[in-house]
Amino acid sequence: MERPNPPRHPSRRTVLAAGVAAAGLTAFGAAPAHAGNVRRTAGTDRGDAVSGASLFAVVEAYSRWQHRTGSSGEAASLRWLEGELRDLGATTGRWSYAYPHYQWKARVRAGGVDLPTVPLYYEGVGRVKGRADFVRPVTTSKDGNDPAVLAAVADAAAAGAEVAILPTTSTTVNYPSYDGLVAYNSDPDAPKTGVPTLLVPGRYADRIGRHGADVDFRARTVAARTFCLTGWFGTRRPVADPIVVTTPLSGWFTCAAERGTGIALALALAVGLSREHPVFFLGNTGHELSNYGVRAYLAEEFDLRPRAVFHLGSALAAAAPGPGGRLELTPRGAAANPGFDAVPGLEAHLAAARFGRAAKFPGEGAVWNQLLGPEVPLLSLAGNFREFHTPDDVPRATTSPAVLEQAYAAVRAAAGDLIAAG
Repeated sequence: MERPNPPRHPSRRTVLAAGVAAAGLTAFGAAPAHAGNVRRTAGTDRGDAVSGASLFAVVEAYSRWQHRTGSSGEAASLRWLEGELRDLGATTGRWSYAYPHYQWKARVRAGGVDLPTVPLYYEGVGRVKGRADFVRPVTTSKDGNDPAVLAAVADAAAAGAEVAILPTTSTTVNYPSYDGLVAYNSDPDAPKTGVPTLLVPGRYADRIGRHGADVDFRARTVAARTFCLTGWFGTRRPVADPIVVTTPLSGWFTCAAERGTGIALALALAVGLSREHPVFFLGNTGHELSNYGVRAYLAEEFDLRPRAVFHLGSALAAAAPGPGGRLELTPRGAAANPGFDAVPGLEAHLAAARFGRAAKFPGEGAVWNQLLGPEVPLLSLAGNFREFHTPDDVPRATTSPAVLEQAYAAVRAAAGDLIAAG
């Protein structure tokens, strides 16, 4: 979808939101504390003294649910996050958008054993029951649009297959391979083969080779709506030139390090920066649907002239056991406008938490960069790790209070560098 150039003044919707905020209400639900009173709200102590323990508590709370867009788990986690924003002093809102929702049920059995499975979203609809007629083990290296996955599905379509089963092993640079269940992002608007495709753990490839796989699958795509969460910090009224702090909210499983660490850091950063300048927080759903929520929001609603934008993407404090067994931060990427060489201190501060220069803007950061161009200061952070997009991304296995505190210190310092340079 095309990205409009943001106008110079707040839209009618923003003006209406300002009136709501001035009345002491949020767009939905009970009134929170005014953002302008952020230093006096009940949640302020948590924001003022950012500790690893407080950040980890956010990750643990978020990872109680699975986070697929349109699911009951997502709905529960959005209600929880809305409450967190209000407790921290934000005036909150919901921005609703339409999207195609993929409804599915699936069962895969091999040799009398049920296998964990998740479909490649939108690839096929209808009902399939019986023996799988296309099976191909694949080794992948990307979280979405993986060439091995796309090639296998294309071959299944060329063969006239009724259903494809892909035992999948994921490889990530610097980490051992992962042969458990992995999900892959999918763009609802991209062309599809029409062949229902089910992903299963790679460790079952030999079992399926011996016994075959029996499938009971049904799926359909329906029109639905969900929403992005917004919050204003440090001001009673929306302003045209806030600092923007944005992070994705949705994903495939519990997403502790993948999503939860970015959410924890984004909340703390929004509160911290709001002491200097008003902050607009934007939490986006539809991330696993090729950034559907942020694409819709920026195309249809965004009308601000930000002082700076901070995109806190995936794996902000993802960790893996080091030589002594203690969890240590994993390498992640960073991209910025202006570039690193033009922002004193930026590269060194980010390196303190193992953020290195990325070859391009990652994920939602690329969407923001396309809209804003080089004129608006933008810092975009994201990474990958072994348990990315898997059920094993749980708090105590993939992050810790210590690495969260280390990551936040680096991000907070880098934010200061970018704002000062702008």
